[in-house]
Amino acid sequence: MSTPAPADVERLVKGIGIPPRPEVLTRLQKEIESPNMSLSVVGQIINSDVALAAAVMKVANSPAFGLSRKVSTVQQAIPVLGSRVLASLVAGFALRSSITGPVRLDRFWDSSIRVAQLSARLTKEFRGVPADHAYTFGLFHDCGIAVLMQRFPDYRDTLQVANSDDSRSFTEVEEARHATHHAAIGCFLTRNWGLAEDISRATLVHHDLSIFAPDAETDDARCRTLISLAALSDCFVGSFMRMSEDASWLRIRPHVLQHLNIGESEFHDLREMAFELMENI
Repeated sequence: MSTPAPADVERLVKGIGIPPRPEVLTRLQKEIESPNMSLSVVGQIINSDVALAAAVMKVANSPAFGLSRKVSTVQQAIPVLGSRVLASLVAGFALRSSITGPVRLDRFWDSSIRVAQLSARLTKEFRGVPADHAYTFGLFHDCGIAVLMQRFPDYRDTLQVANSDDSRSFTEVEEARHATHHAAIGCFLTRNWGLAEDISRATLVHHDLSIFAPDAETDDARCRTLISLAALSDCFVGSFMRMSEDASWLRIRPHVLQHLNIGESEFHDLREMAFELMENI
């Protein structure tokens, strides 16, 4: 499987409704990138939406970020978490609010949030990427699935085929059935939303195992770590919620364990830690 070129990504998302970047995220990113950034203004932007502020506080106080003390206001959370972590939380809330349609996605979002929080928590065990990048990638890497579920009435059938096909990658199954795939859609969305380039790049290639090849680009080391943490989290969340392992995990499993230098004993210890974490999410 080869990684799509930029022109191919454009082709794959043509005709698919990609949600535009939400105004609140644009304002927040602009403020954070300003040389005169004001923590007070960052707080005002988040507090301008009551539901957004509540969602940010809920995640900020979750076990994933391991704060030494609970925070009760957004303004308290800013210096503790940092503005970039808060921007990641806002992007996550905006994502869920932006993808709407006839199909209920409660189970999908519940799983995605667990993967994101667990990915962030795993950065304490494995260095190489910051917690906010791991959280954002964990939440966004499969966002194209949510878009496709709203776009194609038969996409749930595609999911079943892709999750059980051991001869083709997930994205190959999608492209054969719908002439597009969720990795390209997620890449396009994350770039349009102004997220970090390594998150967009990892989103595009997270089903392309050639990124783990011995001769793969050294510049992709961060992408490999993002993909590995999310894949490990996906596995644990799937086991926790459905007691199952899909074909995508079985395909990537040896690459993840090698990249993160995890043995069987460490793998089971991590799964136990993950299950304990998810009991409290």
